[in-house]
Parts: sequence; C-alpha cells; structure tokens
Amino acid sequence: MKPERVLTVNDYYDGPRLGIAEVNGIPHIYEAEFDHSTDEYGDTYFVSPVSDELLALVLEDWAIWLRWNAAYKRNEVTIESHPALPHERARHEQLKTAIGNRIRSDPNNRAYLRARFGYVAAQGDWDGTTVEWRKP
Repeated sequence: MKPERVLTVNDYYDGPRLGIAEVNGIPHIYEAEFDHSTDEYGDTYFVSPVSDELLALVLEDWAIWLRWNAAYKRNEVTIESHPALPHERARHEQLKTAIGNRIRSDPNNRAYLRARFGYVAAQGDWDGTTVEWRKP
C-alpha cells in the first residue's frame, strides 16, 4: 500500500500507539492492539473513521502540543509546562475536556490492519509523518 499521512500521535510507547492517521485518504483513529501473550504491543491496529467534530478538536490540541514541543526543543520552556505553552494552557484544558476519552476505535465500526510507520533510513528513527497499512 502507499504511505498515508499520520495526523496525530496521542500515545507513544516504543512507537505510535494511539492517534489519527489517514486510511485510504480518510482520517481514522488508530489504536494499537496489545498482545497479552507477549506482554507487548505489536504492529497490529484497530482503525475507525473519526467524526469531523472530534477530528477538529484533536487537530487543534495536536497543534498546541507541536508548538510546545518546538519551544521545548529550543529550550524556551521546561518539561513542567508540558503539553502546552503557558498562554495556551487554558485552551488545551478545554480541548482535553471536550475530547474526553473519545480517541478510541469503535468496536462496531473498525478494521484490523497491520501498520508500518515511516522511518528515516539513515537514523532508524520514525519520521513522524507516514504509515503504510496492510491486511494482517
């Protein structure tokens, strides 16, 4: 399959675990499957379409985090201010409340896919922007 855009990473542990990415060009929530037999995450994900309303909220909050992360990398803020710049803290809290726990795949409307997130070959690091989906 062709690379798709990763729009957000709302949980990361040794790789993207939860967020929003395109599947066939349409924004979907992706949620990593936890393998209880190995006690680890694998490369399989449940993906569900995301509503326009939820997508707008999550993208706004993601933009707040991206600005914080850029400032953090420039040593302009400390980790204590995570995940928002001080002047954006109140809006982040509003968005957090509005989003709640809705960034989850829908058990009644989801696909099961294997993911290969894009990596920068020379560094071996995830590039943060792409994912390729395929059937398990």
